[in-house]
Amino acid sequence: MNLYEIPAHRPFLDDLAQGVVAMAGGDDPAALARVTILLPTRRAARSLRESFLRASGKPALLLPRLRALAGLSTEDAEELSLPALMDQPPAVDPARRLAVLTGMVMRLPPHFGGPGSPDQAWRLALELATLLDEMALEGCDPARIPELVTGDLAKHWEITHTFLGGVIEAWNGWLEEQGLSDIGTRRVAALRAQAAAWKENPPRDPIIAAGIGIGGTIPAAVDLLRQVARMPNGAVVLHGAGEEMEVELWEALRDAHSHPLNGTARLLRGMDATAADLRPWPGCASDAPAPNEARAALLARALRPEQAIACWQDREPERWRPALTGLDQLIAPDEAGEAAAIALLLREALETPGARAALVTPDRDLARRVSVELLRHGIQADDSAGQPLGMTPAGAFLRLIARMVEEGFAPVATLSCLKHPMAACGMPRSAWMQAVRELERYALRGPRPAAGLDGLRRAAEAIRHEAPRGRVLAMLDALDAALGEFRALERAVRPPADLLADHLSAAEALASTDELPGGIRLYRGEEGEPLAVHLAGLEPAMRTLPPLEAAAWPSLFDALLEGPLAPGVRTMRGRKGGSHPRVQILGLLEARLQSFDRVVLGALEESVWPIATDPGAWMSRPMRTQFGLPAPEARIGRVCADFLLSALSAPRATLSRARKRGGSPTVAARWLTRIDTFLRGQELGGLENSPATGWAGLLDVPDRPQPCARPAPAPPAAMRPRKIGVTDVWLLKSDPYAWYAKRVLRLRPLDDLDAEADVAEYGNIVHHMVSRWLTLCDGDPHCIDAAAHFGVATEEALAEFAPRPGLMAYWRPRLSRIAEFVLETERGRDGVAKRHAEIKGGIDLPCGVRLEGRADRVDVTEDGRLVLIDLKTGAPPSNPDMVSGRAPQMPLEAAIAARGGFADIPAAAVSGLEHWHVSGGWEAGTVAPFRPKDTTLEEVSEGAFEALNDLVKDFLLGDRPFLARPHPARAPKGDEYDHLSRIAEWGGAGEGDL
Repeated sequence: MNLYEIPAHRPFLDDLAQGVVAMAGGDDPAALARVTILLPTRRAARSLRESFLRASGKPALLLPRLRALAGLSTEDAEELSLPALMDQPPAVDPARRLAVLTGMVMRLPPHFGGPGSPDQAWRLALELATLLDEMALEGCDPARIPELVTGDLAKHWEITHTFLGGVIEAWNGWLEEQGLSDIGTRRVAALRAQAAAWKENPPRDPIIAAGIGIGGTIPAAVDLLRQVARMPNGAVVLHGAGEEMEVELWEALRDAHSHPLNGTARLLRGMDATAADLRPWPGCASDAPAPNEARAALLARALRPEQAIACWQDREPERWRPALTGLDQLIAPDEAGEAAAIALLLREALETPGARAALVTPDRDLARRVSVELLRHGIQADDSAGQPLGMTPAGAFLRLIARMVEEGFAPVATLSCLKHPMAACGMPRSAWMQAVRELERYALRGPRPAAGLDGLRRAAEAIRHEAPRGRVLAMLDALDAALGEFRALERAVRPPADLLADHLSAAEALASTDELPGGIRLYRGEEGEPLAVHLAGLEPAMRTLPPLEAAAWPSLFDALLEGPLAPGVRTMRGRKGGSHPRVQILGLLEARLQSFDRVVLGALEESVWPIATDPGAWMSRPMRTQFGLPAPEARIGRVCADFLLSALSAPRATLSRARKRGGSPTVAARWLTRIDTFLRGQELGGLENSPATGWAGLLDVPDRPQPCARPAPAPPAAMRPRKIGVTDVWLLKSDPYAWYAKRVLRLRPLDDLDAEADVAEYGNIVHHMVSRWLTLCDGDPHCIDAAAHFGVATEEALAEFAPRPGLMAYWRPRLSRIAEFVLETERGRDGVAKRHAEIKGGIDLPCGVRLEGRADRVDVTEDGRLVLIDLKTGAPPSNPDMVSGRAPQMPLEAAIAARGGFADIPAAAVSGLEHWHVSGGWEAGTVAPFRPKDTTLEEVSEGAFEALNDLVKDFLLGDRPFLARPHPARAPKGDEYDHLSRIAEWGGAGEGDL
C-alpha cells in the first residue's frame, strides 16, 4: 500500500512538489503533466502551482493536473463529474431542496419544536438538509430513525423524531417523483463510482491524493483513498504526527474525537492500515533540520489525550526550550485591540524582503477588523471568506427596503433606506439627497409620524417652508411609484415568488437614477454579479414555498441571504489595486496545507476557536451516536488539527486572543490552557507575550497632549443680539458660551429620530390644554360647561401634539386629574377680575436691550394688582433660588408686568407669584406661592431687573467674551452645547469668575 507522510513541521506543498518533481525525473518534460494530484481546496491547488515552480527552478513548466476535491473531506462542497454517473439521477438544486424542506418543516407545530415563522422554518430546513447530507455521507439508513424513539426520550423528542421520519419519507418520495437524487447521495455515488472505475481499470499515469482527510473522511472517500493507495501508480500522502507515538496511543486516538490526529487515525483504520505503514515522502528526505521540528513535538505533547499525559511529569526544560523560539502569544483587551495588534504584526513581517504573512481565524468579524486596520498601514488584504452577501451594499439595500416597508416607514428604517448610496428613485442623486435631508429635518425629527406613506405625506404637508415641502412631497411621490405593490406588506397571505418579484422590482426602481437604470446599479461589478446569480437561483425555489404572511417576508429574505447557499463576496470595492501579494487573511479550510514566514492565529477562545459543539435541532447527542453519525466533538478535532498545522506553518507564529469580545469576558481556548500548563510544569513560565499589544496602544497616543483652552468667543458688538428672553437669563449667567451658541450662532440641537414624547412635550400639552380651556370658558371657571370645556381642550391639545397611542393612553388620565385640580383651584380663588393665558410681553432695559417673555398666566385682581402664575409639570424652583437669581424667570416677568410690558394689561403692582405644580399623579397638583424671607417680592423683582441690565451691558453691548462655564458653582439646566465647548478636554483648567 502506497502510504506516505510529510511531517507536520515541514512545508507540506513544497515537499510534495519536490517529491513529485523527483519522481517525474528531468528527461521527459511532459512527465509532470501526466500526473494527477487530488487536493482538498482550490487555494491549495493554486499554492501548489507556485511550489512546483520553486521546486523545478524553471520560469515555465508543464504542471500536473491539479484537482480540488473537497468532496473527499467532511467539508463537502463539490462532487466528481464522471462518465459512470451518467445513469444516475441528477442532483436536486440546493435552493429548491431547501424550499421544499421548508414547506415540510412548517407543518411541525411550534410547541413541539417547530418553527414560529417562515425564516425559522428556512433555517430549520437548512439544518435538516445538513442532517440528510450527513446521513448519506456516513452511510446511515433513514429507516432506522424510528428505532431512536424510545420511552426514555422526552415527549418533544418523540414527536420530533416521528415527524423527522415522516419528512424524510416524504422527501425521498418527492425526489423520486421529480427524477432527482439528493446532493449527499449523488456525492457518495460519485466517490464509489470513481473507486470502482479505478479498481477495474487502474490508470497508467500517477494519481496522488495529498493532504486529504486532515479532519476525517467519510466512508466512501476512505474507499476511494484505499483504492488510490493500492494502485501501482497511486499514492496517498498524509500529514504526519508531531512526535513518535506508541501503537496503543494511535489506537486510543480513534476514540479521542477532540484530538487533532483523530481523523488521521480513523482514516488509517478505514484503509486497513496503521501508522507503521506510513513511509517518509521522498520530497522531505532533507538532512537540514526544519525550524519548527521542536515546536511540533511540543504541541503534540501538550495536546495528547487525557489518558496519555503521564509523560508530562518528566522534567525536560532544556529539551522544550528551543520549541519556544518564534512562538509567542498575544492577549489583547478586546477585539478592536486584537485587530490593531495583529495588523501591526503582519505589517512588521513585510519589513523582511519576500516574507509572506497571514492571519488564520474562523472569526469573520475579526478578519474584517484586521482588513480595515491594515488599510491604515497602506496594505490591502482580502478576507478569503469574503463578505456575506447580505452585508454587501446591494444586499444591504434590498434588506433595508424590506425593513422600511415592514416597519410602516418608521423614521430610522426609512432614513436608513433612503440615505443608502443606491437610492435615487429616478432622480439625480444630489436632488434626491436634498429632499431626504429635508424630510429628516422637518418631518422625522421628534415623535414618530403616523404609520405608512400616508403618514409621511401628512408630516411633509405640515412643513412650513414651501420650497422644502414641495421637494419632499415630490420625493415621496417618486418613492410611492417605485415601491408599487411591495409597499403593502400588510396583506394577509401572498406567494413568496410574488413577494420576491415585487421586492426586486421595487429595488430596481429605487436604485435607478436620471442616468442609469436600477438593475445596472444593483447588479454590476464583483459584488452585484453574485447577488444577481443568487437571486435568480432563488426565484424558482420560491415557487415551491407555500404562501405566507407578507409581513414575514423581510425576515425570510434575511435568511435567504445567509448560509451556504449565499456566496461570500470579495471586499475590495472602491480600492485602487489588488490585494497585497504577501499578506493573506484566511479561514481554517483555506489555510490548510499553506506555509508562511509569519502567521497569526486569531480569536483563540472557547466557542470561537474551537467552536461550540451543537448536535443540532433534529437529534440529541446520544441519538447521533446511536444512529452512527459523528459526535459533535469531531468538529473540535478538525479545528484542533487546523490549529496544530497553522501553528506549524511558519517559523514565527503568534497565538492571539482577546480578554473580552462583544463586551463579555472570554475563556482562552483549551489548547492555549494545555500549552501553558505543560510549559509551567516544565518550569519554562509559559509563552512569551507579543509586544504588539503595546504597539497598538501607542498608535493613537499623541507625542505631547495639548488640550484646548476654555473657549471664549468675543464677536464684535454689532453681531451681538439686542434682546434677551427671560428663560435665557440663567443660561447667560451660568454658561455664556452656550448662550452664544444658541442665540448668536443660532445653533439648536435636533430632536432625536423617532423620539419619545418627553417631559417638555407633556408640558406643552398641559399648557395648551389650560390655555384653551380658559378661552372656551371666556376666563370664567364658574361657567356651567367649565368641566365639559376641559374635556374639549384636552382632546384638542392631544390632537395638536399627537403623541403615540401608548403615551396618549398613559397621559389622558393624568390630564383628567390636572383638569380637576385646575378647575377646583380656580373656583376657590376669590377676587380675580380677569385671567390672561399664554400672553407675550417685553420692555426695554435701561441700557437699551429688549427683555422679552411669555407668561403662562397673568391674573388681574379686583383691586387692580397682578398675580403671575407659572404652570410646572416638573419640580418648580425654590424660593431661595428665585431670591438669589438662579431662577430669575418669574421675578423678571414681574418686572415686565409692573412696567406694563404685557399687551392689554396696564402697569400695576405685582402682588403675587405662584408656581402650580401640575403632575397629574396621585397628587394632581399643588400651589406654591413665592414667599421670600427678609425681603419683598418687589425688591427681588427689581434686583433681578438691575442685575440683568448690568449683565447684558457687558455681554450684549460690550466686548466681554462668552466664556464656557466660567463658574463651577453655576451649572446650566442642560448640556446640549458641552460637546461644542469641549468641556471634557479643558475641564481641568483654572476656573474664572463671572
